[in-house]
Amino acid sequence: MAKSPKLDPLTSELENRLDELFQEEELLADSVPLRGSSPQPLAELKKIVLSIDWEITPEAVESFLAQIRLLKEVYQNDKVATMFLQILGSLGQYVKSNRSKAHPATFSLLNSVFARLEEVTNHPGMPELTKRKLLQAQMSAYQQLREKISQRRQAADDRKPAPAAPEPPVPQASAVVTAQMLVQAMAELKEFIRSELAALRKQMKTGSPR
Repeated sequence: MAKSPKLDPLTSELENRLDELFQEEELLADSVPLRGSSPQPLAELKKIVLSIDWEITPEAVESFLAQIRLLKEVYQNDKVATMFLQILGSLGQYVKSNRSKAHPATFSLLNSVFARLEEVTNHPGMPELTKRKLLQAQMSAYQQLREKISQRRQAADDRKPAPAAPEPPVPQASAVVTAQMLVQAMAELKEFIRSELAALRKQMKTGSPR
């Protein structure tokens, strides 16, 4: 799968928000109750992730991104979950732009990030330090994927053959000069033949050798 477009539209935002998250002195152990959330808010996203892993279709990718937007509203009070969703959204945009040319490691990372998101949201009593470590690990994997994509793009550029140098145009003047020289040579040959014939006639009249 192939580079297309770049995988870092949200990188600065992700890193900044991650810093803000880790700089906070206190974090709530539990999220504020979710408004209108279903008992399993990630169930639909999980189905879409599995479908993308099986076959990449424009419909599946659009559904994935739409579900990410919805879940950001659902988990707006859970900062760790929101960061996981940001990473998933960035990966989804990359897949949307590159489809079958996306780097193969993208899909394993997408599954890994979703699994950690599911783990965190299914265990609201999980210590914050544990959540941070899980998030840091996925952020590191995200950065490594960006580097792989950059290296792959550079390697593809290096393999492109250099454009062939255009053949120098045939000077038109040379063709004209050659024609002129040919005409001149023919004229000189005719003149030589004429002079030889004249000398031969003169010799025949006088009967003396040349």
